[in-house]
Amino acid sequence: MTATTETMSQLHRIHKQLTDRRERLEAGPQRVMAHEAQFAKLENDKALAKENATQLRMAIDSKQLLLQSAENKISELKGKLNACSSNREYQALGEQIAAAEMANSVLEDEILEAMDRSEQLARVVTEAEGQVSKGATFLADAKQSVSEEEQAHKLSIAQLKSELAEAEMHLPDEVRTDYDRIVRTRHEDSMAAVEGDICIGCYQQITPNMVNLLAMKEVVICKACGRLLYLAGQE
Repeated sequence: MTATTETMSQLHRIHKQLTDRRERLEAGPQRVMAHEAQFAKLENDKALAKENATQLRMAIDSKQLLLQSAENKISELKGKLNACSSNREYQALGEQIAAAEMANSVLEDEILEAMDRSEQLARVVTEAEGQVSKGATFLADAKQSVSEEEQAHKLSIAQLKSELAEAEMHLPDEVRTDYDRIVRTRHEDSMAAVEGDICIGCYQQITPNMVNLLAMKEVVICKACGRLLYLAGQE
C-alpha cells in the first residue's frame, strides 16, 4: 500500500470516529430531555390523581352534610306526628317522612359508592407517588450517566482531533486541496475504500487507470459519488 493510501484510510477512520463521538455527545442532552419529559408526565399523572381524589372527597363531604341535614329534617317531621290534629295531617307527615327516608337511602348508597371509589383513588395516588419517586431516581441516574459520558466523549474528540491534525500533515500538497474542499462539506462521508475496482461508497466500478493511479500515490476521486478513494485493506 502507498503512503497516500494508508494516510487516506487513516483519515477516513478518524473522521468516522469523530462523527460517532459527536453524535453520541449530541444524543446525551436529548436522552436527558426524553427522561425529563417522562418524569414530567409522571408528576402530571400524580397531580391529576390527587386532584381527582380531592374533588371526590369534597363531593363525599357535601353529600354527608346533605344527608345529615335530611336526617335532622326527618327527626323534626317525626316530632310533629304527635301534635297532628287530624288523620289527614298525620298521613301527610308520614308520606313526607317516607319520601325523605327513601331519598336518604339513595343518598347513603351514593356515599358508600363514592367512598369505595375514594379508596381506589387513594391507591392510585399512592401508586403515582411511587412512580414519581422511581422516576426522580431514574432521571438523576440518567443525568449522572450522561454527564460522565459527555466528559468521556469530549476527551475522545479532543484526542481524535489531535490525531486527525497529525495524520493530515502526511497528505501530499496535491491531495490537500481536494481533501479540504470535500471534507469541509462531507466530513466522514468524504472518503471510501476501493475493493478490486469497486468504490465501496457507491458500489460503482472505477476504471483500471484509476486503480493504477491509486497504487501510484495519486489522488483519485470517484466519478460517481465524488469521494476520495483509497485501496481497501487499510481501514
